[in-house]
Amino acid sequence: MKQSVAYPHPVHSVETKETHMSWVFLAGEFVYKLKKPVKYRFLDLSILKSRLRNCREEVRLNKRLARDIYLGIVPLTVGENGRLTLKGRGRVVDWLVRMKRLPEDSMLEYGIRHHTVTKDRVKPAAALLAEFYNSLPGIHVDPRRYRARLRGEIYSLYRELIDPAYHLPIPLVSVLIAGLLRFLTEHASLLDNRVLSGKIKETHGDLRPEHICLFPVPAIIDCLEFSRDLRIQDTAEELSFLAMECEMMGDPSIGKVFFEMYASLTSDRIDESLITFYKLRKACLRAFLVVRHIAEPAYRKDGQWVDRANAYLHLARQYCDRL
Repeated sequence: MKQSVAYPHPVHSVETKETHMSWVFLAGEFVYKLKKPVKYRFLDLSILKSRLRNCREEVRLNKRLARDIYLGIVPLTVGENGRLTLKGRGRVVDWLVRMKRLPEDSMLEYGIRHHTVTKDRVKPAAALLAEFYNSLPGIHVDPRRYRARLRGEIYSLYRELIDPAYHLPIPLVSVLIAGLLRFLTEHASLLDNRVLSGKIKETHGDLRPEHICLFPVPAIIDCLEFSRDLRIQDTAEELSFLAMECEMMGDPSIGKVFFEMYASLTSDRIDESLITFYKLRKACLRAFLVVRHIAEPAYRKDGQWVDRANAYLHLARQYCDRL
């Protein structure tokens, strides 16, 4: 897949990227995503059938916010000569998601890092997201069970963050977790109202700046495809996650644009304390997702992961102080 001859269209060079669950090949005007045969507690891609199912689900879900970007799936085949090709006539050995390649400078992450993004440029993507939320039915959830789920996830997060292997500041983690639990107790009615008003929906699930294309046509890619349960959340939580990530990159104004557009198109004006609560929760979660890299041999000696986790915890402390 790293060789230009593997593709059924002209390719001068192939750029390869690796994630926890995929290899991504940027080949000319297209992107191909090959699932790794991995098996985690929350995901099993160890057999071909499950990888095919996951590819189909990724395309189906992402067409909700990036219809023209996700083109479908293609087989990886091996011929009698042992040569691997895409869409060949031989035996199918794997499947890949095929996408249009988006210009790097069209992504929100690039705009924030290079200080080229403006509020007017962000508004169409914010409107796309708000209209998407408007189109989704509310998920029926018992308010008490929703709060119980949040509480359980917060306790679980605490246990992960205080793992001695991560060398994170346990007193700070304890303060942050206590702040989250206190909010759950003191503002139960606020959370219940979100549930009862139908604001728990099957969302994108991984709404980060690197997944938002601003131009020429707005699109939001790379949704969390492997778990419906993780996609089901308060729309306010997903927007808060995006706002937190933008703040982490140094631009708090972007999150405000998304909240303003959402309020304008849905008439859902979210309580500021709830936004702060969700930002705090997501910052703690991201700290764990970042620091757990050091448990893997390939990343163990790279100190950036602990540094980044501590940066998320520092931001979380600011949210906790506001609460």
